[in-house]
Amino acid sequence: MVGRKGFSLLEILIVLGIIFIIVSISIPLFLRVQEDAKRNSQIYNLSLVQLEIEKFYLKNGRFPSSEEIQNLLTTNFVENPICPYNSLNYIFTSNITAFRNALKNNNFNNAHIIYYYVSGRTYTLWYYPPKFYVGNKATKIFHYPWCWTLPAPQNQVFFNTREEAINNGYRPCDNCQP
Repeated sequence: MVGRKGFSLLEILIVLGIIFIIVSISIPLFLRVQEDAKRNSQIYNLSLVQLEIEKFYLKNGRFPSSEEIQNLLTTNFVENPICPYNSLNYIFTSNITAFRNALKNNNFNNAHIIYYYVSGRTYTLWYYPPKFYVGNKATKIFHYPWCWTLPAPQNQVFFNTREEAINNGYRPCDNCQP
């Protein structure tokens, strides 16, 4: 028998099967790593904003307004932080209804909209993806952060997971169904 000049069909099928297995394992891992990188970038950008807010407070004795934060970003950074989800500059709003409506249905197009709320000597920054739940201490109901039935700030408690809220005796909101 003379030397073979090619591969058999079985050998080709085995190689294709191995390649398929490797690709089917690596694509979900790649997508998860990509999502983690976006989330970490978003958290890092907001930590830069928080640092500027704290510096503003130390300098002026009060927290900046939403418009003043926009000015802080343009004057204190060489380049404005960019949202990793849609490559837009961040916009700050103190209108909770507009923020909730912008983030309904996991809308990545509006991930650059940041809710900024000042109450006395504290402030709150909410941003996408809001991977947390807001519980109402009075009713023992938990919500998504954009739910229109969200409780007043003094009645809020935060949970990282749905299971954590349920384990603490809270039930899901009938409106937003978290």
